[in-house]
Amino acid sequence: MTAGTARASTVATAIEDPPEIQQANPIHAEGAKAYGYDRPIVAGLSSYGWAAAAMIELFGEGWLDDGWAEFRLPRPVFAGDVLRTVAELQADGSCAFSQTNEAGKETVVGRAGPGLAPFHGEWNLPARRDPVPPAEHRPMLLPEQAPVGEDYPPMAVELTVEAARRWSSDRLGDEHPRYHEGARPRAHPSWVPGQMTPLIRHSYRFAAGIHTTGRVQHLAPIRAGQRIVVAGRWIGNELRKERWWSTSDAVFLGEDGTELAYCQQAQILLPPLPKD
Repeated sequence: MTAGTARASTVATAIEDPPEIQQANPIHAEGAKAYGYDRPIVAGLSSYGWAAAAMIELFGEGWLDDGWAEFRLPRPVFAGDVLRTVAELQADGSCAFSQTNEAGKETVVGRAGPGLAPFHGEWNLPARRDPVPPAEHRPMLLPEQAPVGEDYPPMAVELTVEAARRWSSDRLGDEHPRYHEGARPRAHPSWVPGQMTPLIRHSYRFAAGIHTTGRVQHLAPIRAGQRIVVAGRWIGNELRKERWWSTSDAVFLGEDGTELAYCQQAQILLPPLPKD
């Protein structure tokens, strides 16, 4: 399969989240059982990351420099699941893609394309973009307390070459040369949505969350060996079926101030578990 064909198909086997993710969110560890799951669920950003391989196969590596995707995560993925993603070119030059598990159940569904997204005019980006250190005191944020309409305190992320390689290997099991070779390898496409929860934890604590939908707009190459600023804005918090669905938009800035990407994450914020 080469870029420009009408259909791409990729297969990946889900791996468990690394210890730091399990410690930060009990949904990805044994605490998942207390929230109603049989076993830990794999982070939604990883599910998207495995699906994104099909978009790169279809559109070529340039999609990571100037391309977009929007997706939803209709059901959880568990470590060991074999995931097949199929992306099919549409008449307008975009693609529709679907990731399914071995039972044929969809785990990621969305669309993607080159250039600017049809939703590009809908971003609600922050005005505050100068990074600050992590908060010394991070208050516990209950699901109903999301400060809608406020900018997050921006955070700076050191995307070292080693960090980029570890992300691709440890989170995704992806050893493609684009993420590992050269003086400045690419960041894996899952790295962008993977910064949304750390942006919250830069200033707050929260009990647990479940990633539900996302949007990504690539604007320029994201390469390792630089300090990237992630600045975001809390744009919504809606009660649906007794659960709080929280949505944020963010911009990613290179060391020279270049806008590298936009990202949106919606997640269900879960309440703290009762103490024994």
